[in-house]
Amino acid sequence: MSSRSPKLTDLFLWLAGLAAFAILLWLFFTAAGRSAPEPTSPSIVLVTSTPTLEATPTLESVWHFIVTPTPGGPLYEQPTLPPPPPVIYPPVPRARSGFLFGGQVLDFKAPDKMHYAGMGWVKWQINEGDTNAVERINRGHEKGFKVLLTVIGAPSRVTDDSYYAQYAAYVSNLAANGADAIEVWNEPNIARDWPSGQISPTLYIQILKPSYEAIKAANPNTLVISAAQAATLVGQSLRTANFWTEVDYTTDFVMSAGLLYTDCVGVHYNVGTTAPDATDPNLKGDAAFVYFPRLLEYYAVLTKGTRPICITELGYLTDDGYDPLSTVAPDFNWAQNTTVQDQAKWQAHAASLGLGSPLIEMIIVWNVDFWAYGADPHAGYAIIRKDGGCPACDALHALGLGG
Repeated sequence: MSSRSPKLTDLFLWLAGLAAFAILLWLFFTAAGRSAPEPTSPSIVLVTSTPTLEATPTLESVWHFIVTPTPGGPLYEQPTLPPPPPVIYPPVPRARSGFLFGGQVLDFKAPDKMHYAGMGWVKWQINEGDTNAVERINRGHEKGFKVLLTVIGAPSRVTDDSYYAQYAAYVSNLAANGADAIEVWNEPNIARDWPSGQISPTLYIQILKPSYEAIKAANPNTLVISAAQAATLVGQSLRTANFWTEVDYTTDFVMSAGLLYTDCVGVHYNVGTTAPDATDPNLKGDAAFVYFPRLLEYYAVLTKGTRPICITELGYLTDDGYDPLSTVAPDFNWAQNTTVQDQAKWQAHAASLGLGSPLIEMIIVWNVDFWAYGADPHAGYAIIRKDGGCPACDALHALGLGG
């Protein structure tokens, strides 16, 4: 058989294929070595593929165009971020400094009995502007006590911005003169030391904040206590012109960042008719606070452990030795069955609970020596009774608190 000679057309096709392959190789290596241009606004960014030995280069794999906005350019939009949550709890929790125990006095005529009962603190409640306050501080110190002053401001001026500085200046002067603790106001959730129709935790904080800052500037060691609330014993949320429930008021106080301006949260407990370890899990709202454990549970949850509580009034009412509450003070007749022996035993029991609780920094007995007994039966709370005896002093002495 004769050999077949290649035709001219076959040779031409072979050469054309070789040329096409050479062109594709040139396009590939030229594109791979080219740098992408600097972006402008709006920027066109040239992205080149990374060559691999296995891949066959094509126009699709060589050229890719995407458009991205340049920051600050006409197409750029600043991303919208959600606002950070407000800081309402102190970032650094404050543990109690110890267990501080004392009593509120009127005449301060029985300091020896107070020391015998284990009290190391004396409390006076005064009004802003009281010119005898520094004398009280000195008197308490001379008798071997640390001094707490609860300072009530002028209810008629709680909406007066200029008054905030006046009140702050007054309490800072008390701190500079050695006050060991200052409670800023008293029971602002009721229209007695606060004006009707103006009850507001945020308004109270406008007074508390500059006062806290002024006190700390004058004396960093002075303990600042936020105002304790009055008991309402209302079982549901209620905000009226004349009172807010303790739950409503303190919840708003915390949500408005009030804890940032206090060392210790003021609390009152003076409606108890049972031993301080008795409780009832079924009661709601302020109604539960007739039981001491329920009050402590509430404030532990409320503060989230960031601030201790200072119970600046803890008292048990009894009409033993006085006319019946039912006739003299019918609004307080809930205490008609409490005896002076109950008062003594329960005061000591409450103090022992405070001694062992990391939540409680201070307990101030309400009260030591008040003598008025009428529609507001202060003398019925006094641990020094009408006959001069003090059963509670003996019960407290047995705890060995070492006042």
